[in-house]
Amino acid sequence: MKQAASELASAATEMLAENPGTEPAFVVGLIGPGNNGGDGLYALAELQQQNVSTLALQYGEQVHAEAAAAYTQAGGTLTDFTDGQSELANASLVIDAIYGLGYRAGSPLPALPARARVLACDVPSGLNPETGEAEDNVLRAERTVTFGGLKSGLLTLDAPLVTGEISVADLDFDFSSITPATSLVDEAATLELLDQHRSWRDAGRHKYQRGVLGLIAGSELYPGAAQLTAKAAVSCGVGMLRTHVPEAVQSLIAISVPESVPLDDDQIKEALSSSRRHLHGKGAKISAWAIGPGLDGRTPPTGAIAEVFASRQPAVIDASGLEVVPAGPSQQPRVLTPHAKELQMLLGRAGVKVTPDEISQDPVRWTRWAALSYNAVVLLKGPTTYIVAPNGSSLVVSNSAPELATAGSGDVLTGILGYLLSDNSITGTQGARTVPNRRILELAACAAVIHGHLGRVTAQDGTVSASRLIENLPKVMKHFGF
Repeated sequence: MKQAASELASAATEMLAENPGTEPAFVVGLIGPGNNGGDGLYALAELQQQNVSTLALQYGEQVHAEAAAAYTQAGGTLTDFTDGQSELANASLVIDAIYGLGYRAGSPLPALPARARVLACDVPSGLNPETGEAEDNVLRAERTVTFGGLKSGLLTLDAPLVTGEISVADLDFDFSSITPATSLVDEAATLELLDQHRSWRDAGRHKYQRGVLGLIAGSELYPGAAQLTAKAAVSCGVGMLRTHVPEAVQSLIAISVPESVPLDDDQIKEALSSSRRHLHGKGAKISAWAIGPGLDGRTPPTGAIAEVFASRQPAVIDASGLEVVPAGPSQQPRVLTPHAKELQMLLGRAGVKVTPDEISQDPVRWTRWAALSYNAVVLLKGPTTYIVAPNGSSLVVSNSAPELATAGSGDVLTGILGYLLSDNSITGTQGARTVPNRRILELAACAAVIHGHLGRVTAQDGTVSASRLIENLPKVMKHFGF
């Protein structure tokens, strides 16, 4: 308990340092009756010893006796919630240590002042730690420090909207005998995965070696999506972008993304042939594809798409591209990037009937069905991102920003992932070797982490739009080592 409390106190200190004010810091702890309340009291005691002013508000009939004694001995004040409730308005930070894992639906919850900064101890009060379902009056946290291991209920349903940033204090628990059903990919893991195949020799590469991305996108009805994906890929630093877009979109792409090079049907065939023979032809070898943003589903797509689907070059497929990607066996390493409604459509095309509610209740299960049906890695977009391979391997990214729920955001993600798939120093493949599904799975998770970080950076200085995401993309890519 003291080890958990120390992690909690450390997180509180970090949060206080993020917004230093002219007034001395004042931390109020909401203390429940069980071990969660004990964690909170020991954390407050540690803060007292660091000369941080604190107050503990008892929310329940009893508190953890030993922790309460340690807190008062450190100079803290423990009082009943009703007597000290008014002090919440003066708090620099509120530590929510009421229920933790012990929360039950319908349990009483206090009302906090608007814009209160909340640090949750283990689980935000009002959130079901198993299902991720939250009460309307849940204590929404800016940060959650959870103990031992990551609870599934911190990632599903409502949880990403109420947990804030999650950090795991493992408390030296030994989970070596347990195989996790899925693994979380955070920023630290992303940096490690991206660095896996990088070499000092990369500095000497020319543009074709840095990755050539082929983009099949856009329509007269939706010209903006193709431009957003193209701009995102170029802003990531792709070596060359080749664009296969309708004639009505070509002039727009030439103006908005002058770095892009047009790609017609004959050049696609040549590029695919060159790739199969590992040659460099006039069409330029294309190392990966991005297909779908802005395609008009009412207009039959170009026949070149079918030839790309039959290749062994990696591809990210989004938006209207999902409506034409074939189900069944495939030799192409693919990432499908649907949201829940699109996942329902994909499963329906494969003969699996499911509702959006069923998908939200068990996202990993239905994403696995899609991965099997299409023999592809599937990235299910949402507040929590689930990435599943055909063999059932799955990764989770929980750092998405709510601000990313805006038109064009998915097109930016497609550009980021398309770039990652095109660069062999990132994929770890050379020549005609096919990128393995495990690496496709990892890079899809990395793209989701970069995308989430991009949303948070953009939201720091204003509202978020897809165009503003792209403006911040170069500095975010630099943050991840590009």
